[in-house]
Amino acid sequence: MIVSEAIVRILEKEGITDAFGIPGASINGLYKFMGQSKIAHYTVRHEEAAVHAAGGYYRASGRMAAALCTSGPGATNFTTGLYTAHVDSIPLIAITGQAVTGQLFKDAFQCIDIATIVAPVTKKSWCVRDKDQVVEVFHEAFRIAREGKPGPVLIDLPLDVQNAEIEFDPDSYVPYPIEKKGPDAAKIQQAVEMLKGAKNPVIIMGGGVVEANACEKCVELAELLNIPVITTYMAKGGIPIDHPLNAGHAGIQVGQPIGNRVLLDSDMVLGIGCRFTDRHTGSIKEYRGDRKFIHINVEPKEIDKIFPADLGIVSDAGLAINALIEEVKKQNVAKREGTAEKLAELRPALKRKTDMDCIPIHPHRVFGAMNEAFGPDTLFTTGCGITQIWSGQLQEIDKPRHYLPSGGAGTLGYDIPAAFGAMTAQPGKRAVAVMGDFGFTFHVQELATCAKYNHPVIVVIVNNAYLGLIRQNQKYAYGYEYAVEMKEDHGMVDYVKVAEGLGCAGERVFRPEDLVPAMKRAQESLKPYIIDVVVEEQADCSMGNSIDKVVEH
Repeated sequence: MIVSEAIVRILEKEGITDAFGIPGASINGLYKFMGQSKIAHYTVRHEEAAVHAAGGYYRASGRMAAALCTSGPGATNFTTGLYTAHVDSIPLIAITGQAVTGQLFKDAFQCIDIATIVAPVTKKSWCVRDKDQVVEVFHEAFRIAREGKPGPVLIDLPLDVQNAEIEFDPDSYVPYPIEKKGPDAAKIQQAVEMLKGAKNPVIIMGGGVVEANACEKCVELAELLNIPVITTYMAKGGIPIDHPLNAGHAGIQVGQPIGNRVLLDSDMVLGIGCRFTDRHTGSIKEYRGDRKFIHINVEPKEIDKIFPADLGIVSDAGLAINALIEEVKKQNVAKREGTAEKLAELRPALKRKTDMDCIPIHPHRVFGAMNEAFGPDTLFTTGCGITQIWSGQLQEIDKPRHYLPSGGAGTLGYDIPAAFGAMTAQPGKRAVAVMGDFGFTFHVQELATCAKYNHPVIVVIVNNAYLGLIRQNQKYAYGYEYAVEMKEDHGMVDYVKVAEGLGCAGERVFRPEDLVPAMKRAQESLKPYIIDVVVEEQADCSMGNSIDKVVEH
């Protein structure tokens, strides 16, 4: 069997049903057999977008997709997408074409050592020079991508290897079983004892809980103990908005006042599937305080990485939560009193305002309108900047795997291709890319991909005609403003015409009362739809250096 045909059969055996990519001379050996497979292929318009689409696909569904491209600059364009997936623990299979093996390291046309380049931003990367190693490399790649802390892998395939013949029987191929690490029973018992002795414990639900499909179980654990649940940015939607134990987010940027207040009032933190990264913690001194921390993570290197935990438990989040539930029941731990009542008082008192009626439109109003106009099954993507921060602070998400941000990387240009991938994975749902006017110009070409494949992605542009977050940083950190205004985005540049030129529809909104009707029209449209909202130019977002010193704007 030709190696390329064997690869396609392996992809099918491993459950790959969708792939995103761009064919090229160095990968056409593989594409010959992709065209004969059951795998649906979507041709994107930039290689980075293929990886973002595969990432959005997984974030929305929990199923892996593949990203494919040719060698040289095509392969190097994968790098940012792989970094975006890697830092957020998103598994995917990236496959790049390569020059023939005899041309490696000889400066041949479009020949670059991509496996070495992407090694820091993948779980593992290979350049397979021996045809007889191809099957085992793919076998192992899928296991590595899925097992433990998940992440992307890359396999670089020289063209002569793609076209070589090997002995391979697809019927004999069986994917490796994925092992899940369970918790140490003694540590689970210790964790419950620590929670029993706390006066004001809180659970932090991280993205690892979403990855383990354990959000409902995490909420069940909180209900058994009657303690608040704070979600990290990557776990937004992990607990229903109206759940009485929902304490929102904590953090110095995408955090919320209620989450920060509840965390500051706590004396014990049970962090499950979280990483305690900088935008969540801010100043470690204030974040830690005198609190005790129990940290559960599937990756041993995450424990004690940011600060020492009082108790570290290496485990799959779902298995750990199940063990905690059993132990809580076994010890007959009493429920705490007054938690829901306290949170019910804090929510209205600390909720940020989103109903401003001013013109120009205040950015907060855009998110209030989105909360009203879009239903709970809507998928949202967002990339970076001041718009992403407002989105994290103000959007109300009711379900896991429905808020799909570029969390750790903050990648401009992620939004639209990730929304395309999310809709590919969940074709019965609409996806909304939430972005700023500057970010919209990154990978805007993927609107044509959305139009071609009849994916009616909606793009909400919060257009302040500025590099808003950078302007705010210059203003407050340095006392100046330079090279950040983009007045043309409120005048010369017409994003609606850009959208129309790419086969989409759209409109511009100037008045707050027109926001919800525009969003309803977008949902009724059969095309990808752009809503370009002209907002106040110099509105700031609430942020600070520590969770006790967030400046509200």
